[in-house]
Amino acid sequence: MRHNVYLAQVNNRFGDQAFLPYSVGVIQAHCQRQPEIAASFDFQEFIFLRENIDQLAGRLQDPRVLGISCYIWNWEYSRALARAVRSTHPDCLIVMGGPQVPLDSQDFFTTNPAVDILVHHEGEFAFADILREFLLPEPDYSGIAGLSVRGESGACIRTDAREALKDVSQLASPYLDGTFDALIDLPYRWNASHETNRGCPYSCTFCDWGSAVFTKLRHFDDDRLMAELDWFGRNRIEVLYNCDANFGIVPRDIELAQKLAEVRADSGYPVQFRPSFAKKSGPAVFQIAKVLQEVGLQRGITLSMQSMSDDCLTVIKRRNIKQDNLTELLKLYRSHNMPTYTELILGLPGETLDSFRRGISRLFDAGQHEGLLVYLCELLPNSEMATLHYRTLHSIRTTRLPMLLGYATPSADDVQEYFDVVIETATLPFEDWQKCFMLAWAVQCFHCLNITQALAMYFRTELGLEYHVFYEDLMEFASDNPGLMLGQRYADTVAVMLEGAGGVGMGRPVSGFGDLMWYPEEASFLNMITRKDELYSELITFVAYLTSRHDVSIPAALLDDLISYQKASLVDPFSPAESHLHLRHNLSDYLEKVYYGMTPQLKPSDCDVTLRAVDEYRGDLCKYAIQAVRYGRKNNHLRRSNIRID
Repeated sequence: MRHNVYLAQVNNRFGDQAFLPYSVGVIQAHCQRQPEIAASFDFQEFIFLRENIDQLAGRLQDPRVLGISCYIWNWEYSRALARAVRSTHPDCLIVMGGPQVPLDSQDFFTTNPAVDILVHHEGEFAFADILREFLLPEPDYSGIAGLSVRGESGACIRTDAREALKDVSQLASPYLDGTFDALIDLPYRWNASHETNRGCPYSCTFCDWGSAVFTKLRHFDDDRLMAELDWFGRNRIEVLYNCDANFGIVPRDIELAQKLAEVRADSGYPVQFRPSFAKKSGPAVFQIAKVLQEVGLQRGITLSMQSMSDDCLTVIKRRNIKQDNLTELLKLYRSHNMPTYTELILGLPGETLDSFRRGISRLFDAGQHEGLLVYLCELLPNSEMATLHYRTLHSIRTTRLPMLLGYATPSADDVQEYFDVVIETATLPFEDWQKCFMLAWAVQCFHCLNITQALAMYFRTELGLEYHVFYEDLMEFASDNPGLMLGQRYADTVAVMLEGAGGVGMGRPVSGFGDLMWYPEEASFLNMITRKDELYSELITFVAYLTSRHDVSIPAALLDDLISYQKASLVDPFSPAESHLHLRHNLSDYLEKVYYGMTPQLKPSDCDVTLRAVDEYRGDLCKYAIQAVRYGRKNNHLRRSNIRID
C-alpha cells in the first residue's frame, strides 16, 4: 500500500512572481532518496500559494501525511490549514516545522489540537524518520529525536534534542534531482532560494537564525552549488535569493559570485540577486559586489548597523560587528557607483530617544543619504529577545500588529498574519518611541526618497544644523500647518502610528499606484509626488520658517538655486529622464563632495547643468511605484545622479 504525502510551504504571490518552496523541496528530495520511503510514499503536488483553505483541504486526495513549513509570514495560515485538513481528513498525520515552531512547546497542542507533531530545528532527517515510523503497525513518534509530540491526552511529549546535521552535503538538491520539474512549467516568474551554507556565528538577541540552523557554519558541496547556479539560468529564475546568513564570509563565495555572473551573462537570468551580505563588510564583499555589478546583478550592498548606539549594541549582543569604518566604506562603494543601504531597527532595548536621533544624524554625516531603512523591532518566537527573562529584564512592551506583507498581491484566503512589535522598553518609553517613529518616517520619506535631501545637506554643511533637527523642525512646521499638503501627510502618519500601536495594520494603499500596500513613508511620498509643484512651493515656506527659527539667512539667488536643483534632482513619474537647469552656484560639485563626507566650498559659478535619471516613466504610475520606489529606493533611482556641467 502506498501513502500520499503533501508538503506545504505557503507564500504570497507578487504579481506573476511566486516562490519555489525550497524548504519542503529539500525535505522531499532527501526523503525520496531513502529506498523504504520511496517504495511506500507518493509525494503529491506542493502547496505553495495562499488560496481558499477550505477549497484547498477538499482538493487533497487521501492525504496520509501533511508536512507544513512555517515562518512568520504564513504562521496563521499554516495553523488554519492544519485545522481544515484535520476536519476534512481526520486520519491524516499533520506535522509542522520551520523557524516559527515554538521551541517552548509545552502548551502548543492544547491550543492547536489539529497538529500531531512539531519538528524542531532542521527537518530533513526528522521528517524521514517520521515517515519510517508511520509505516510501523503501532508507530511511536516519541522515540524520534528533535520532536514535540501530542500525547493521547493532548499533552506535549518532548523528545531529546536532535544534533545539528554536520554534513549538509548528505542532503539532495531539489533543483538537480527533478523535485521542482512539475512546478517550473507553471505560468509564473519564479523566485528561488540558494543555500550555500547553514549557520551564523553571531548571536544577536533579536534574531532567530541561530535557533533555526545552529551557529557553526556547515557548507554544501561546491560542485552541487555550481550546478544549481546553471539550473537557475536554464530555468529562467527571475529573482534568486541567497539564503545564507552572511554571504561573503566564506572565501569561496567570490567563486560562486563569479559563476553566477557567468550564468547571468550567458542566459540573462537571474534578473535579480538578493543576498544577505556578511555583517562585517570587508574586501571580500566589495570584490563580490564588483563582480555582480558588471552583469547588472548588484542591487545594493548592506552595510549592517541596526543601531548606532554602543549601549544598544551591547544589549543586543551585536557590539562585535559594528562597522567602525562606515564612512570609508561608503566612499569606496560610491566611488565605484555601487549603491549601499543601512538598516536600523526601531525599538531595540538599550536605545534611547537621544541615541536614535543622533544615530540618524551620524549616518547622514557619514554619507549614507539615500539608503537608510528603518524597521520596527519584531519579537520572533525563538529569539532570545522573546524570552520572558529578556523581556522582563528590559521592560519590553509589544503590540500585536497585522503584518504588512509589502507589495504582495491580495490572495483568495482571509487569514491575517500578525507580528509582535516592540513599542516600549526600559530605555525608550512609549512617548519617546512615538517621536522616534515619526522621525524615522520623516527622514525616510523626505531625505532618503530625495524630496529635501540637498536642502538638508546645505543646512548641515553651511549652517551646522544637525540632520535630525532639520527633520524635527519640518515635522513641527507640518503639524502647525494642517491645511498644507505637508500637514496632511504628517497628520495621516501620526494616525497610522497610533492605530498601529493599538493593533491596526500600518500598510496603506495609494490610489493610482497599483493594487499594493505601501509602508507609511512610501505612501506619504507617493501621495505627494504627483503634486510636485505644490510640494516645493510649501517647502519654500518651510525654509523661511527654518531660517527664522534658527536666526540664519540664505541669499535669494542661492535659495532659488537650491530649490531648483532639489526639485530637478527628484525623479517623478512625469518628467523626462533628463532635466536641464541654469545655476548661479557650483551646487552640483558642492553636493557631490558632501556625499563623500567632505566639506566643500560653495561659491558663485554660472553654469548649465544636465541631470539624468536611470529611467523615465512617461506617466506610468504603477511602473514608477514598482521600479523607482519599491526597488529603486535601495538603488538611488529617485535622484538624478548622472550629472553633466556645461
